[in-house]
Amino acid sequence: MVSEAAQPTLGELRSYLRFMGWTEQPPGPAGALWTRGSTRIGVPSTADKALISGVLARLAAAEHRTQKEVSAAAKYLLFDVTHLRAANDARIIDAIPLETGVKILASARAMLRATATTARWERAHIASNYSKLGDDVVRQALMGHTQKGSYVIPVLVPIPEPPEPDLHQPTLDHAHEELHRAPSEPFERRVVRTFAQSMQAVRELVVEPAKAPSINDVHELVYRGVSREFCTALARILEQRAIGEFEATVDWAAAVPAPETMPRSVAIEAEASVLVKSAAEKLRQQKVDPSRVFSGTIVQLRHDHADDPFGEIAVATVLQGHAAEVLVRLRLPQYLEAWDWHSQGRAVLVEGNIRRAPGKPLRVDEPTRCRPVDEMMLPQHQLPSSAMPIPRQAADQRQLER
Repeated sequence: MVSEAAQPTLGELRSYLRFMGWTEQPPGPAGALWTRGSTRIGVPSTADKALISGVLARLAAAEHRTQKEVSAAAKYLLFDVTHLRAANDARIIDAIPLETGVKILASARAMLRATATTARWERAHIASNYSKLGDDVVRQALMGHTQKGSYVIPVLVPIPEPPEPDLHQPTLDHAHEELHRAPSEPFERRVVRTFAQSMQAVRELVVEPAKAPSINDVHELVYRGVSREFCTALARILEQRAIGEFEATVDWAAAVPAPETMPRSVAIEAEASVLVKSAAEKLRQQKVDPSRVFSGTIVQLRHDHADDPFGEIAVATVLQGHAAEVLVRLRLPQYLEAWDWHSQGRAVLVEGNIRRAPGKPLRVDEPTRCRPVDEMMLPQHQLPSSAMPIPRQAADQRQLER
C-alpha cells in the first residue's frame, strides 16, 4: 500500500486520468465514474485516503504497474523535479554538516532564481534586476524530502496543465500539411530547462576546458541562460569542504513533452570552484547584447508549396522580458531538420537580425545560426542524425516522403 504522504491529491489524480485518456462521466453525489474502453473506475468527490488508495490499486491493475509507480506518476505529472545531489569521496550518508546544508539550500534557490530571470531576458549580470514573473515561479517551487543514502534535495516546479489538444490542428503524423501548430512551452518549463542548460553550459564551456572562458565563451554562456549570479551561487556550493561533487538531475513533468536530447544529469566537481568563480567575474565585467540571439521551442512549421526552396518556423521565445513569436525563414534542408527538432522537443538557438514592422510579425529572414540549444552539449558521435548536415538530394527525398 502507498503511504498517505505519497498519495496524489484528488486534483492530481483527475489530471492524471485525463492525461492517460480516461473520460469523466457526469458526477453523482459520491463521485464520478471514469471510463477508458471497457474499463471503469470510480473516483470519490472527497479526499478519503482509503478510497483514493482503492482507486490507485484499480489503476495499477489496469495499467499493469505497481501502485507505487502509478501514485508517483500521478503525483508528479505536473512537476518538473530537479534532484540536487551533494556527494563526497566518503559518500554523505543520511546527514550533512548543518552549515553546508544551509548554504546548499540558499545557493540552490539563488541558482533557480537567476535562471528564472535569464529565462525571461538573457543577461550576464542581473544585479538587482530580477524578473517578477521569474520570482513568482521560484515562490511556487517546492522542496521534497531528502533521499536516504545520499544528500539529495528534490526541487519541484509546478507546470500548468496543458490545454486540451485542438483536434482540427494537424499533428506530426500529417507532416505533408502546409501548416503545423503546436502549444507554446510553459514559462515554468522554460525556467527548469534554462537551469539544466546553464549547468551543462558551465560544464562544457568552463569546467572541461579548465581555463577562464574567452569572450566568445562568455557570449555563449549568456545565450544559454548563464549569469554571474548563477555561477556565484554554484561556486558557493562547490567551495564547501564537505562537498566533492554537485549534481543536478531533472525528471521532466510527463504532461509536457520533454526535450529528448537534453542531458538529464550534469555533475560538477568541487575542484572546479575556482574556474566557476573566474567565469562569474568574466560575466560581471563583460557586456553582452543578446538582442540578435534568442532561444525557444518551435511552435509552427510552414511550407507553402512543394517547389518553394524555403520553409518557415515560428519560435516561441521571450524578448526583453515579453513573450513573443519570431518567424524564421530556413532553406529547405534545414527546415526539414527543424521538423525533427520539433518532434524531439528540442529548443533552438537563433541568431540574426530581427525585422520589425508595424502590424507585422517579427521575422528573421537570413539567420546566421539556427541550431538546437543542446547541440553543442553533445559529443559529435552522440549527435542525433537530424543534427548532421543533410545533402540536397537526401533532403528532397525526405520532402517527397513527407
